[in-house]
Amino acid sequence: MNYRCLLPMLLLAGCVSQPNHQGVNWGDGACPKPAPESISATNHLVIEDGKTLKCQIRPYVWNMACQGIVDAGTEGVICQDNGGNQMIFLFDDKGVLTTHRSLKAG
Repeated sequence: MNYRCLLPMLLLAGCVSQPNHQGVNWGDGACPKPAPESISATNHLVIEDGKTLKCQIRPYVWNMACQGIVDAGTEGVICQDNGGNQMIFLFDDKGVLTTHRSLKAG
């Protein structure tokens, strides 16, 4: 076996498997599929306060660095993309989105 080829593959696998979501409780178990009207024509999730679930947002922010937050009983997630743009999501105790906001970089 050629171990020189194996080492880079293992290192790459370690990099890929590193989570970019720290301290975020996305919930356990199956996530309900969004309603058809919650999917845009470009196949993106339409994020709606009072309707969208936390677990439904997770695939939307898969490529962003996210940090879970808790403040005075409110649970939330702050995510940032490569361009420095941030999204803030706040949820009620049942994991339903109560408020979200986009903060553009620069």
